Amino acid sequence: MGVLKMKKKFLVSCTLIFVLTVVAYIIADRNIVETKNLHGGMMMSYDNYEERLEGSDLVVIAKLAADPENVLTPYGDGYPDGHHLSKIKISDVIKGDENFAETEIEIREPYFTIDKGIAPGKDEIYYGDYTKMEQGNEYLLFLSWVEEWGQHGIASAHEGKFNLDGKDQAEQKVIQQNDKLRNLQMAIFSEEEIAKFKELYLKDEESAPNRFCILFLDIFAL
Repeated sequence: MGVLKMKKKFLVSCTLIFVLTVVAYIIADRNIVETKNLHGGMMMSYDNYEERLEGSDLVVIAKLAADPENVLTPYGDGYPDGHHLSKIKISDVIKGDENFAETEIEIREPYFTIDKGIAPGKDEIYYGDYTKMEQGNEYLLFLSWVEEWGQHGIASAHEGKFNLDGKDQAEQKVIQQNDKLRNLQMAIFSEEEIAKFKELYLKDEESAPNRFCILFLDIFAL
């Protein structure tokens, strides 16, 4: 009987260890994300607002309208490639068909996510120094129409997306480390038609705490 109990305890212990290992793997697989960047002459580059405007078919003020969808399109040899299909809500059109204002369209963002295989976690692959759009943030987007895709995409990766409300810390970190990109951002934001939007969104962000305090005081007064 003693031997039988020891075997049962051993079996229970092995089962528990196996279950804990599987759970730990699943958690790690969902939460470990390693960022990688693909560089190397794959995009046009611009020095000022006029060039950047000329190199785009559609320029808009927009924000994400839904969670982006990861799409993988590997080459024939299995080399990883892909993009994210992102639905955006356009508030204003700077260049292009003004009928896009107050509409939602799907665009391609230049990054994709691939599984590491047996190793836990995922790789998030970005073209150039691009950083993904974040929910709730307002962006100035420079888009190009690609006939082969049948849709618009971010034009020239990190030179095609600029956060207007100052909340995208990932983008700001990249800009601080890239002198050319920082100069382009400054040139774009100094343009009067863009500066008014940036000022508007920054003012809204700064006034949000005040609106909350006023609402709190109104409730407390009741």
